[in-house]
Amino acid sequence: MSDTLLKLALEYHKLGWSLMPLLPGSKKQRNAWKKYQTQRADQEQIRAWFGNGQSLNIAVIVGEVSGGLAIRDFDNMTSYEKWAKAYSYLAKTLPSVRTAKGVHVYFEGHVEGIKYLKDGSGELRGDGGYCLLPPSVHPNGTRYEWINPVFNGNLLCIDPELSGLMGDVTEKTEHTEQKEQSEKTEQLEAIRIGESIEKIIARTLPTGNGMRNRRVFDFVRAIKSLPQYSNADPLELRPLVEQWHKSALSKIQTKDFEESWIDFLKGWERVRYLEGEEPLAVIFKQVQSEPLPEMAVKLYPSNPKIQILVAVCMELQRLSGEEPFYLATRPAGKYLEVSAMQASRYLFLLCMEKVLIEVKKGAGSKASRYRYIAKEVNNG
Repeated sequence: MSDTLLKLALEYHKLGWSLMPLLPGSKKQRNAWKKYQTQRADQEQIRAWFGNGQSLNIAVIVGEVSGGLAIRDFDNMTSYEKWAKAYSYLAKTLPSVRTAKGVHVYFEGHVEGIKYLKDGSGELRGDGGYCLLPPSVHPNGTRYEWINPVFNGNLLCIDPELSGLMGDVTEKTEHTEQKEQSEKTEQLEAIRIGESIEKIIARTLPTGNGMRNRRVFDFVRAIKSLPQYSNADPLELRPLVEQWHKSALSKIQTKDFEESWIDFLKGWERVRYLEGEEPLAVIFKQVQSEPLPEMAVKLYPSNPKIQILVAVCMELQRLSGEEPFYLATRPAGKYLEVSAMQASRYLFLLCMEKVLIEVKKGAGSKASRYRYIAKEVNNG
C-alpha cells in the first residue's frame, strides 16, 4: 500500500497539485496546512510524507495553488446521475472519483471559495478547500476510487454554469441521435470557456498609458478562443467591443470608440493561434528533428531538455512576430517529460540568463507571456 500511495502521490504532484497528508482513515490534517494553500510541497517532502510505510490519507488543496483546480462534490448518487444523464459527454470525459456518498468531478475553473449549492446536492470547492484523493479511506471505511482517472489529459478548463455543475439540472428524457449530438455540442461549448465575457474584459483592460492597442488584441485573442465565437463574423461582435471600450474609457487616452473598433477588426484577422493554444506538440516534434540552437548547446551542453526548450521558445517567437508568445508550464513540462514545476524552473533560468524576458506572468495555470531575446544578447 505504501509503494502505491507514494507512486500516486508523485503522479499527482506532476499534475502541479498541492498535496498534504491526512490521518489514516480520516479527513483531519496530519500537519499544519496553511503554508500549502499558497506553496506546493516539493518532491522530497512528498516522499517523506507518503514513502514512510504509514497508511496515511492524501488530499489535494483546491484552487490557484493547484493550477486553478476546482471540484464539484455531489453528495449523493442521485444528484450525480441526474447531472451525468443531462451532461453525458462531460460525465464520460472529466476526471471523477467515487466517494463514500457520491462523486467528485474535477475540472479547472478558478472557483473562489467553497460554494454550497442551493438545491442541496453538494458543493463547489475552489480556493480554501481540499478533497481526499484515491486511495484514501473515508472514516466509514469506504475507499476513494477513480471512475475516470485524471492522468489521461482530461482535466479541462470549463465554465461550471454552462456545464451544469452549479446545480438545478433539468431532467432530460428524449433520446435521439440528433438530440444527443446537439447536447454534446452544447457541452463542448462549456469546455475551455472557464470564464464569462465580463471576466475576459476585466483581465484585458489596459493598466497604464499606451496599452490600448495591445490590450485590444489580447481581448480579440481571448474572445476568438471561445468556441461560440471562433468562427464568428467579427462585425457581429461590435456589442462586445463596445462593452470593452466602455470599461476601458477611464484608463485610455484615445476615447473615440471607432479607434478600438478598427483595432479589433484588424486584430481578428491577425490572430494566428488562440489564446495559449500554440501547437506545442507540433513544435516540440519539429525542433527535435532539426539541429538545436548553437547558443543553447553551448550554454547547456549536458541538458538536452533545456536545449529543446530554447529551440521551442525561438520558434514560438518566430510565429508570434514582434509580439510576445504564450507558454504555460504544464504543457511545456508534458512535452519535455518533466513536471510543471521543473519546466517553471527551466523557464526561470532562461529568463535569468537573458535568453527570455517574462513579459507577463500568468495567474495559476494560465500561460505566461515571454519574449525571446537571445539573439540580441549574443549579438551584443
